[in-house]
Amino acid sequence: MKRNAWKLTGPKPESSSRGGSAAMRTSWFDAVTSFLMAVLLMLTSMVGVLFLLWVLLPEDDVVLTEPVAEITRVSVGGSAIVDSTFVVPTDQETVAFRTTDLKASVRSLVSAAEQIAMTEPKMDSMDPSADDGSGTTGRSGLDETGDADADIIPRFKRWQIDWRANDLKEYARQLDHLGIELGVVGGTRPGVDLVNQFSSNPQARYLDDSSEEKRLYFLWTRPSPLQRFEERLLIQAGVSTRDRQILKLIPGELEVQLATLELRHAVKAGHDSVDEIANTVFECVSKSGGFELRVVSQRYR
Repeated sequence: MKRNAWKLTGPKPESSSRGGSAAMRTSWFDAVTSFLMAVLLMLTSMVGVLFLLWVLLPEDDVVLTEPVAEITRVSVGGSAIVDSTFVVPTDQETVAFRTTDLKASVRSLVSAAEQIAMTEPKMDSMDPSADDGSGTTGRSGLDETGDADADIIPRFKRWQIDWRANDLKEYARQLDHLGIELGVVGGTRPGVDLVNQFSSNPQARYLDDSSEEKRLYFLWTRPSPLQRFEERLLIQAGVSTRDRQILKLIPGELEVQLATLELRHAVKAGHDSVDEIANTVFECVSKSGGFELRVVSQRYR
């Protein structure tokens, strides 16, 4: 009897103890839920703290640019007054900055431009065949039209000749065919050296008094590769061009021919006299057996 009772009141089986401990463990669902709740609580706390800081802390003004200088009073003309720290110069202080009248300014600019054209340096390396309209403009010489009527622009002011040549020989033939001489003035020689017959055997002669030369002449106003040709032709004739000016002297017969061509072109354009002509541009072109000058453009007043 006692033995059986001991068996009945003895310790519980081990399996029942394990089942109870398993029932006390946290499930995966509970763990994940707890983690998400903790994260949500942390984020809520952070947002709340940032909101409190934004509400409680004062705003600071941000300066993006330098402050404008303090302004005092300056008159800008009339009755308007503007404040500024600038000190207005007096009339005595500004007199040195005042320009002369318009006519005097224009005369000064024209004189400076002509001086630059006279002394413009020559180009060192250019293709002679690429002369794109670099012309010559007459400077002085006999001009009956300009002296007879003040309303007529003199020929040496309104005429321009454009030259084109592929090589030295072609340019020399152009000058010889038209009867043009090259003259060299300036430097240490008081007179003028004259050279002609460039195609065969260049001939040079010297004129002591340059004022005796009355022919209309032209000079380069823009750099041209043909200037190099002229220098070579003159050097072949034994004439130095160093620090000197080269001129093209037009014979009287050619000047009359150019005047006739100019007037005919103007009449065809509806202008009856040369007093309406402001500028005439001629061009040297080749033709059978030689060369000739033609009017390529004309501008009127």
